[in-house]
Amino acid sequence: MSTATCCSSGPRFGDRLRFSVQVAPEVLPVPVPFLCLQPLVENAIKHGMRGHDGKGEVRVVVRDAGPEAHISVEDDGMGMEPERARQVLDDDPRNQGNGIGLANVDVRMRQIYGEAYGLVVETAVGAGTKVRLRVPKARHSSL
Repeated sequence: MSTATCCSSGPRFGDRLRFSVQVAPEVLPVPVPFLCLQPLVENAIKHGMRGHDGKGEVRVVVRDAGPEAHISVEDDGMGMEPERARQVLDDDPRNQGNGIGLANVDVRMRQIYGEAYGLVVETAVGAGTKVRLRVPKARHSSL
């Protein structure tokens, strides 16, 4: 779903958005929980377009890591203070406001796979943002 969403954004953003996806062949059959990747890609596009004269780059990389698939969604936007990223993840997803997509995905991943499977956000002001998640290759019935 995220690939279709991003590809359909092409006419909207034209050459202002550089978007790339790299997926290791070993992880192609690994299911990602519903609505756990799309909000991350949408946030990266939205925030990655800031600060570069309306241009930006978003990369999605999916790597094989033994029993897990490691997924990262990275933009080259303005980034944010690391404390702000912690606040976004700690926010109650039922609250209206910034970061509801990240908080929802974080809660959903932890509910499905356990506390160790929450999102990790790497960011700094002026350095873009990378959001990482891990998905076990073993199938879960709650997907």
